[in-house]
Amino acid sequence: MTVSDADQEFLAVLVHRGFLDHALAVRVLRRTEEAGLDAALGEALGWDEARIAYLRRTGGLRRPEIPGYRVERRVGVGGTAEVFAARARDGRKVALKILLPALARDREAVRRFLAEARLLERLDHPGIVKGRRVFRFAGTYVLEMDYISGKTLLEMLDDGAIFTEQEALAIVLQVARALEALRAAGVVHRDLKPGNLMMRADGRVVLIDLGFAGPGGEGGGDGTTLGTPAYLAPEQARGEAGLDARADIYSLGATLYHLVVGELPFSGETDEEVLRQQVLSGLSGKALKGGRVSPRLHFLIEKMMAKDREVRYANAAELVADIEAMTRSEL
Repeated sequence: MTVSDADQEFLAVLVHRGFLDHALAVRVLRRTEEAGLDAALGEALGWDEARIAYLRRTGGLRRPEIPGYRVERRVGVGGTAEVFAARARDGRKVALKILLPALARDREAVRRFLAEARLLERLDHPGIVKGRRVFRFAGTYVLEMDYISGKTLLEMLDDGAIFTEQEALAIVLQVARALEALRAAGVVHRDLKPGNLMMRADGRVVLIDLGFAGPGGEGGGDGTTLGTPAYLAPEQARGEAGLDARADIYSLGATLYHLVVGELPFSGETDEEVLRQQVLSGLSGKALKGGRVSPRLHFLIEKMMAKDREVRYANAAELVADIEAMTRSEL
């Protein structure tokens, strides 16, 4: 039996999306020549005709159809999930975060996805996106969240946005309050960065991703280096266990640096080079001096990004108090 172009393309999509690996795909393709693709997939994966038809129709969940929702468009994609804007049956506009099919068989990835879902359902803070429900669907997992309209700070930076010190401090103040809510819940975010912060049209900033969040304090963390290298605290870059709120304060300091300077505090050709700089290199005095940053903001960034976490703010509440005092003094 000749394998049609459509079947070959569909099989390629399934491999690309992670529903099966290359070795299994080769075996399925060989069996397809004898029995047809649907029969071969059914034998190899236990899929019925309805599931195969669904995956064909949706391009392997690239255009998901989910009962109870009208999916409108994809609004974001990351290393672990895709996010779609949708309408719920009751008319609410929601965001659906769908774990990438390639990770749905990874027990650790599933554990983190479900942990984020439970955390977002539990937290109730205006600076943190609200999770509503999580469910299993089409072999993967879906998290329904409140829809936040706007742009991430990273998108704004990439579009050439320039933030004044006052604007940047207003952003950091909001994020610090959200971090304090996480700390009070016993959680360290561990991946704070501009790409995880959404700016609404009214100026409110919302933390939209808690995918790497975990327990904080003694015993918190598992000694694994998680997060985005450009914003990681030195202790996190070293893979140390026992991370606490001060790791998030460092990441927020790196974000503040990026907002006001317009470039990353540390960069390199590889993640390893960036991680090495996070541990060993000091901040560039040239970038922070020369009139580009006021002395008070320079001090704030240096304190937030101190290599020794004992020098940093002990928690986000202390940072909030300092920023509020700075803001009052300018009135």
